[in-house]
Amino acid sequence: MSDSATLLAIGDVHLGTRCSGIPDAVMDWGIDPADLTPAATLERCADLAIDRHVAAVLFAGDVVDSSNARFEAMVPLEACTRRLLDAGIEVIAVAGNHDVEALPRMASLVDGFRLLGADGTWQAHVVSRHGAAVAEIIGWSFPTSEVRQSPVADLLRHPPARTSADVPRIGLLHADLGASGGAYAPVRQAELDDVGCDAWLLGHIHKPSLAGGSCGYLGSLAALDPSETGPRGPWLITLLSDGRMEFRQEVLSPVRWEEVTVSLDDGVEDADDVADRLLAEAGTRCRELAGEGPLPRVLGLKARLGGSIPCQGDVMTRLASGDWADLGRAVDGTAVFYSRIVPAMTPARNLHRIAEGSDPAALLARRLAALEEGGEAAQELLRQARSELADVAGDPHWAPVDDHRHAIDPLADGPLRDMLVRAGRAALDAMLAGERRGECT
Repeated sequence: MSDSATLLAIGDVHLGTRCSGIPDAVMDWGIDPADLTPAATLERCADLAIDRHVAAVLFAGDVVDSSNARFEAMVPLEACTRRLLDAGIEVIAVAGNHDVEALPRMASLVDGFRLLGADGTWQAHVVSRHGAAVAEIIGWSFPTSEVRQSPVADLLRHPPARTSADVPRIGLLHADLGASGGAYAPVRQAELDDVGCDAWLLGHIHKPSLAGGSCGYLGSLAALDPSETGPRGPWLITLLSDGRMEFRQEVLSPVRWEEVTVSLDDGVEDADDVADRLLAEAGTRCRELAGEGPLPRVLGLKARLGGSIPCQGDVMTRLASGDWADLGRAVDGTAVFYSRIVPAMTPARNLHRIAEGSDPAALLARRLAALEEGGEAAQELLRQARSELADVAGDPHWAPVDDHRHAIDPLADGPLRDMLVRAGRAALDAMLAGERRGECT
């Protein structure tokens, strides 16, 4: 290649769905729900691709959420595809487990929508710009909604001949990387390495992992629910004339989710002060994000309340009653709200003081303090709890939940710690209340 060229790579779009977890109150701030959908984000991608004169747009599967969402999904996909093709931009895709029916239908409907490996066999295509080859894309599509064997094993046995040694070969695949089994094309990193591609662009896992390397997940295009924290959007891939590639995520999702810790140690006297502190944190987080790039239209925050306050009981009452369910504000055109507020305050009675005793309450207080403070002691408690709960969490009864695309591992450090702290605090409160009742009788 004599000149650099650019590709735009898009991960799981899930057209036909809408972002969940946004309260109705946010819509009262003048926001159109249609502007927050994956379809709206896809339209932004088309604008970006045309503005940057990219050579091709690549889709890594699960572009459509299901064949049942035909109108909501196929109409915006066809409109986007035709815009790109009219601008001289190639459109290349592989099918994931969600769109094994929808993408072949799109390929038959729109000339120029190129679906690689539609029959479950690997296929290569050369992307050209101004008549010169700039990249070779090699891809495979799900032939059915479940594929329990690695498709890369077949690629290693029967590799297609490289079309050109002068351009980078990029693998495009929807698969479960690092899985030892499962229904969604489990592949190993060693297999991908053995293929000899210059880069692998993966779909299926919604958390982006491409930053800093040439093999990883593109992530979901738009944040689909509160579990999908952090920046979301497509990836611009610059193909340099010396053969190197540069990867940069373009944050286009109109919805963003973040987790924040709000300290209540100083200046908090009552529950209203806590609400004020939360609103101030919303402004702080928006200003931080503004330094990273364009602000989203909607920002949902999960707050972890830390510190020691005298009004802990009132705060817990407010949370339990839902008084702060609509807590939010507009910051520089961004609607900020709290999707969840997790109490993690240290009781004003001082856990360390209670822990000085030798009764059950003291033992529990020592463990709670360790969990609050982190460190090796907290990790050991989490390891013990994980061992005790592994059989319950692994029960086949929960398999439908585990297979959901937004499933959260309940034994991961964060969720497990939250559960232990909540249960431990409730038990400690009950113990201390029982001791006080005993003193009064």
